[in-house]
Amino acid sequence: MNYENHEDDDIALSPEQMLALVQDQQRTVTGRMAGFVPWILVAWGVAWLVGFLILWWDAGQHPQNTAPTLAAGITFAALILAAGLISMALGIRSGRGLRGTQDSAILGIIYGNTWWVGSLAVVVIGQALVQAGMDTDLLGVFYPSAFIFFAGVMYIMSGLIWRAYPMVVLGLWSVAMAAIGSLLPPPVNYLVYAFAGGGAFLLVAAWTAWWVHVARRRVAVSESGRA
Repeated sequence: MNYENHEDDDIALSPEQMLALVQDQQRTVTGRMAGFVPWILVAWGVAWLVGFLILWWDAGQHPQNTAPTLAAGITFAALILAAGLISMALGIRSGRGLRGTQDSAILGIIYGNTWWVGSLAVVVIGQALVQAGMDTDLLGVFYPSAFIFFAGVMYIMSGLIWRAYPMVVLGLWSVAMAAIGSLLPPPVNYLVYAFAGGGAFLLVAAWTAWWVHVARRRVAVSESGRA
């Protein structure tokens, strides 16, 4: 009797039902991984909003030289480093604990480590430009625009990896903002980056959190309907 019931369960699913099951499992994995995205956005939103406001305020204290003071530079770097570490940790954790998602885990690890590798590369490039004769005052233009451009590319990648399309929009916005901001002199560019960057990230974090909530609701409804 038990054998017959088991046999009936094995043949109960049609090809269409099997496809729907696979798609539901895929959406479940994506929803769980994308749950980290809003927190990544909050980390960078706070870092950029507070960090660039500090640079803007610091530059206003010595208008004759807009280069950040050591204290302001260290504070800004610490905020960016903290946001990068949070992004790396969440990116690595995103693929853990999910059975049968080895590719997803590898993607999460690569994505997380790319943050610090790319950020370090930007620092090295900036110092190399100074060694080649670039005025150190121009670092106030180069570093913010370069970091924002790199972050924008990473946001686009995360949106494609986790199917979090608000991140793609934010990534494109960041790339455009990096180009526009590079045309503005310090400290005006700091103020633009603070609100158009950090403020926008916090807004998109709320949007992404809502998007993830809706995606998970759809999976829950689909699973309850199948049950």
